[in-house]
Amino acid sequence: MNDRLRLLQRQPRRITITLSYHVHEALLNRSEEEGRSVSNLCAFLLEESLRHPQALPAAPEGLGIERRQERHQGMHPGADGHLRQRRPG
Repeated sequence: MNDRLRLLQRQPRRITITLSYHVHEALLNRSEEEGRSVSNLCAFLLEESLRHPQALPAAPEGLGIERRQERHQGMHPGADGHLRQRRPG
């Protein structure tokens, strides 16, 4: 792999998500308390949750998170960022 390609793979990526009003308000409040941008706070929270998944609290009932987790079992992110089925072996 050449150096330019390695450098491009390490560049930050931008995503768009949709949040409930209450989650957005909570993020705004926390970002103000911590003196950081909402974007920076979200990136930090996502990185921490991926680094320490066992520390995540159980999902509140009614959010449908359990169904999404079951649906994505055995999946992994592909090179393009989309989930792919894990191949046996």
